[in-house]
Amino acid sequence: MSTALTVQKLPKKFVSTKQIFNFEIGEIIMKKLAFFALSAFAAAAMAAGPVSPSAITISGTSNQTAAMALSTVMNKSNANNTAMQNLASNAGDIQIKGTSNQTVVTLGATIKNEAVDKNDWANQNISSNAGDVEVAKSGKSNQLTALVGTTVTNKAKGGDAEALQNLASNNGNGILITGTSNQTVGGLFGTVSNEANGASARATQNLSSNFGKVTIAGTSTQSTYVLGSSVVNLASGKNSHAIQNIASNDACNEPQDPCPNGCN
Repeated sequence: MSTALTVQKLPKKFVSTKQIFNFEIGEIIMKKLAFFALSAFAAAAMAAGPVSPSAITISGTSNQTAAMALSTVMNKSNANNTAMQNLASNAGDIQIKGTSNQTVVTLGATIKNEAVDKNDWANQNISSNAGDVEVAKSGKSNQLTALVGTTVTNKAKGGDAEALQNLASNNGNGILITGTSNQTVGGLFGTVSNEANGASARATQNLSSNFGKVTIAGTSTQSTYVLGSSVVNLASGKNSHAIQNIASNDACNEPQDPCPNGCN
């Protein structure tokens, strides 16, 4: 089963160098990559460090940034294994009362999330929140993933393999937004693909989306902009299932959705 996705057409104003994706990506990249050249090792340690507290509460201001140039980031699980990787992301019971800024900027990079054998489970979060997520009435959550000349792949290959990847998204069993949530993914001359290949394989990819039990009582803005890019969603194995959400809310109401925390 393959699914063709229609992505919002890029307005003319996004073609200018200063305002690609409706934010000044050129300026962001130059600043972040200049800093990245001096602190690559520290940035990598912060991005990939194992942090798994039972609860995360942001009452002040939290800035999480990962900047990559000409780099490869791979999260891969082999037979009967589990792999999880977070870049500028929070995982756990998350409550945002202040301001949370999660930013990932890439240039000429490759990001891969793969479950490649039987019963594998691979999960990768990029400028995202995974778990029970609440953006309180007084809170503001800004999630930005900007990809230039970058390839992003999410693949489940093998019997009962599962792969889940989030870009500028919230993924959890209880997502409550009563404050302000801004989720933005921008792609320029790149490829974003989601693939399930194998008996009963399941692959899920979310771009600027909320995936789980979602309640929005505040302001939620979800935007995905692409120019000269390919967005692919493919299921090619027996009983395989591929799900891709772009600037969407998915309440786990499909029979085969591999929903977070068993919310299906």
